[in-house]
Amino acid sequence: MLNNFYKIYIHTIVYLLYLLAVFFLCRIGFIIHTGIINSAAGTHDILPYKDMLQTIIAGFQYDGRLAAPAALIFTALYIIFSIINHGKKAAVIIYTSIVSYIIIIASIVNDTYYSIFNDTFNIILLGVIYDDQSAIFHTAVNSGYNTVPKIALSFIITAISVFIYYKIYKKVESTSKNLSKRNTIIFGVVLVYFMLVVMSSTLSIKGGDLNYLVKLPENNFLKKAAPGALHDLDRVVKAYKQIKGESFEKYAGGKTINQVMNIYFDDRYNNQDNISSLMEKEVKENGKSQAKHIFLIVMESLSEYHLSKEFMQAGIGNDLIELAESKDGLKMPVFIQNGYGTIETMDMMITGLYGTYFPISEFTGGGIPCFDSSTGKIFKDLRYTTNFYYFGSSAWRKIGTYTASQGFDNIYSMENMHNRQKSTWGIYDNEGFNFILDNLNKNQQNPTFNMVLSASNHPPYDIDVQKYYHVDTNKIKEFLDKSYPKEKRYAGITPEILTVTTYSIKSIADFIKKTYAAYPDSLFIITGDHFDRSHPNPDRNMYISTSVPLIIYGKGVNEYKLKYMAGSHKDIVPTIVEMTAQAGYKYHSFGESLVTLDKNKEIDSERIALGAQTIANGRFIYNGSQLDYFKIAEKFDNDTETAEKYWQKKKAGEALSWYIVNKGYNIIKE
Repeated sequence: MLNNFYKIYIHTIVYLLYLLAVFFLCRIGFIIHTGIINSAAGTHDILPYKDMLQTIIAGFQYDGRLAAPAALIFTALYIIFSIINHGKKAAVIIYTSIVSYIIIIASIVNDTYYSIFNDTFNIILLGVIYDDQSAIFHTAVNSGYNTVPKIALSFIITAISVFIYYKIYKKVESTSKNLSKRNTIIFGVVLVYFMLVVMSSTLSIKGGDLNYLVKLPENNFLKKAAPGALHDLDRVVKAYKQIKGESFEKYAGGKTINQVMNIYFDDRYNNQDNISSLMEKEVKENGKSQAKHIFLIVMESLSEYHLSKEFMQAGIGNDLIELAESKDGLKMPVFIQNGYGTIETMDMMITGLYGTYFPISEFTGGGIPCFDSSTGKIFKDLRYTTNFYYFGSSAWRKIGTYTASQGFDNIYSMENMHNRQKSTWGIYDNEGFNFILDNLNKNQQNPTFNMVLSASNHPPYDIDVQKYYHVDTNKIKEFLDKSYPKEKRYAGITPEILTVTTYSIKSIADFIKKTYAAYPDSLFIITGDHFDRSHPNPDRNMYISTSVPLIIYGKGVNEYKLKYMAGSHKDIVPTIVEMTAQAGYKYHSFGESLVTLDKNKEIDSERIALGAQTIANGRFIYNGSQLDYFKIAEKFDNDTETAEKYWQKKKAGEALSWYIVNKGYNIIKE
């Protein structure tokens, strides 16, 4: 019997070390492939030795939290099947295979996830649950992510790992050593203490929150690599529970609704018991646009860098810049996204509410109330026929029923656009815009407000571009090779991807030119839903990673000038309302108009725009922990303090939106 205890002790230690080794090798593989080969760690060929050592130490602390319990479960199974005296070998192999495969496949998927989102598993992962599963599968198989080979590789690595472990297991099984009762007890106590230490990730058995216990490396990529895929998934699950929880205080970080109201509305808040009343705005001057047809176009993955002077060398954003710089155009100097992904941004565009990191269409179950700040509701109230166009499926994120509930009269998706070219995610952009123009020609008598969401500029980028526009892919390739040599370039970007981006931009510009020529009483607002996550510099800065363009073009735009240097998606609807509505019109919004009729007024560079991942003004951008200044920007001593204040306001806006979605506008007395 004492010999059995000895084997149990050795098996437990060996199994723990085996799991720690698997975790370690997966992390090293992730660092080598994603960080070095794909340049996610920056342009350094060799990562700092000190940071690598810190990553290994931190990784061990994270891994211990998972490896120790798994080893104890193994021990329990070993004891049970030893007593049964049947099936022990099979139980060991099956359990080890399952645990090993979970660790390995999670790491491999995390590697692919990073190539798409430039981050390890994060809150965006929640969106996959409610996305178009068929399109996601097609994208995974056909987008150059090597999905099938990676799955095969995960099985091969698992088989090799389990084979090696089983060799060690058999050697331990063949050992024979008797322990005295005293030594059995001593070794047992030492083993339990050792397991508790490993599990607590400290030199004591006290444990604690790893966010405070672990010292992470300075390198940004290694910071993300240290926790490991399973801990990243655990954070996503915890975030989901927090977002979906019934407690407002839990979502708001312990704050009450009154405290949150005070943070967001500041001196405007005087213990009002209705959030909507504080969101109310009034148009001060008659709008000069008087547009009969309004088009709010949200292009899939259109990023600010696409329209930069640098990328104009490749001919990518030239068509939209031409419109922006014309006498009928304006372009925001700094514009940041209000969502991590498409649906998060569209939540803001459709409802006027901040994203809560969980789709509103899923948040509210079956019946979604029409919110006071909903775009469709506002423009229907302004006597426009409200149309929503999505070039993908109306089933995507329930976008069809969702937009119908928010005041849109007519919903058009690829199901309505017959006999048109389709890609994985929907109708080709130019085909979709042709449908819109055809529809306008049939229904031009009534004023229309049209929100458009495109679909083509999305993996797997399976668009026959040259069938519609001549896009010089060779010119784009030459630009990339010259400006971003392949060995230093982010692996997720190719000339073919930027070719599709250029096609989408041309599709929008072509539509605007044709429509404006036929209907000169039109107003166009063009933006992107989110950064495309594919900038060729793997060490891209904070602004590049969270910025999209905003262009205003069309009737009456020349009457206005920009009021602020910086804005975000939440400011788009107020801008359109102020340009088109009559003085005295009241509406609800969290945003502000970005334009003014006062041409003598100096543009405000200090007003801070609130986005999803960042906040920014004309001088700096802030993500809650790091403040970066734009080039040639003046620095003030209180900038960090000011930025943190508005970061808390941003979080308060998200919490208020959570409250509105879950509990309504009226404040429940505490």
